[in-house]
Amino acid sequence: MSRHDAACTSAGADPRAGIAAATLALACLAGACAPLPPPGQSTAPAQTRAPAQPRPAGPPVQTRPAALHLDGEPSIDVGVAWDEDTLAFGAVRKSITWRMGRSHDRAAGRADSLVVTLTGGRAELRAPGLGDGVRATAAAGETLWIGEPQDAPLDPSPQQRWRGKTWRGQVKVFVNPRGTLTLALRLPLEGYLTGVVPGEIGALSPTLLEAGRAQAIAARSYTLYYRGRRAAEGFDLYGTVEDQLYSPVESERPLATRCVETTRGQVDLYDDRPIRANYYSTCGGVTADAWEGFTATGFPYLASTRDGDAKGDYCARSPQFRWREEWDAADFLATLERYAPPEGIPIPARGLGDLVDVRTVSRSRSGRVWVLEVATTTGTMRIPAYSIRRVLRRPKGNGAILRSNLFKIDVRRDPGTGQSLGIVVSGAGSGHGVGLCQTGALGMAGMGSTGEQILDHYYPGATTRRCY
Repeated sequence: MSRHDAACTSAGADPRAGIAAATLALACLAGACAPLPPPGQSTAPAQTRAPAQPRPAGPPVQTRPAALHLDGEPSIDVGVAWDEDTLAFGAVRKSITWRMGRSHDRAAGRADSLVVTLTGGRAELRAPGLGDGVRATAAAGETLWIGEPQDAPLDPSPQQRWRGKTWRGQVKVFVNPRGTLTLALRLPLEGYLTGVVPGEIGALSPTLLEAGRAQAIAARSYTLYYRGRRAAEGFDLYGTVEDQLYSPVESERPLATRCVETTRGQVDLYDDRPIRANYYSTCGGVTADAWEGFTATGFPYLASTRDGDAKGDYCARSPQFRWREEWDAADFLATLERYAPPEGIPIPARGLGDLVDVRTVSRSRSGRVWVLEVATTTGTMRIPAYSIRRVLRRPKGNGAILRSNLFKIDVRRDPGTGQSLGIVVSGAGSGHGVGLCQTGALGMAGMGSTGEQILDHYYPGATTRRCY
């Protein structure tokens, strides 16, 4: 059945697929990369049985958006800077405009450059070329708009200069709840995506455009699902990897822009609602259920599946497909002492003592570590799945989080005394593993899959529809 304009179905993935895929991943991590056993047969040890699906710790944000009804292309507010005390802007063309509120009946004007400073809890705008006087002031709850409005007939796609780069959209500056300055950009969704897709999918070639098309549809769906997610901050989404990385005009790429243009208005839907189109770098051979990566349930299109076919894993060419990290015992304990408490994981009352053992207590359905136990001479610590990557920081990664939860962990011991000398983690993939594997999408495109087939694989049961 075609994904386009098809009825949404409530199809889930075969639960045996995730179990079989987890077995494959675990075998590869053990170093054997043995063939996938028949469905239902697992070589995983008893302690790796999947836990029950957890319940969200609290009400998740916008887990079920309303059915999508759009009269045309929507606009998006994306946050690009916050907690600033000075913001300086330049004109891309001959001049740059400013105004207060939603009309020109208050302070408004035009200059070749503008500076906004935080003064006495208010945002003060100056135009250096016009003198030293304050041209406009915004108190808490008010907005300074810089650049022509989106509906201006002479400039439907305004651009501004900030920090030496050119940014699409109309600038909004305001005092945030913390009493500092926030900078957000308001721009049409398609213009926003031209700044998102190249940074998320990476360099494309003509033979990999279908992966770019899949990424564009996923990013558009993600945006519509999460629109309003950061409302408390005064915009829709962060322009960082915490939501989607949004980059300036200088980072846009023609092939990525083509992928956005050729999928204009196309959204992945489930039950007529935009899907939660999560994506990440590399799954390592098996994707994860939604609840494995987030405190979220009820997303049948985010189901664990083997990410490959008889020819191999789709993301096998990724530099993150297989990796290894190693700590000596002292560094490992120092890492726990620094990063576990911020995650709510207490250190034993008498400190950490000496390292005794580290073991995997349980694994999730896709084979990812669900609970990790660290035994020391002073007590035992249990690290849950949602904290593991932020606690086990990479020893040579400048504090970077662990690449993924899909790993095998071993204790390196003194052959004579059995004393714990260090920890070795052999892992697979990079990211939470839920939804679209970006390097897997590139692999599928290289094998001739279309963007629709890629989306079918990573979001089973969802359908693609042109919504504007």
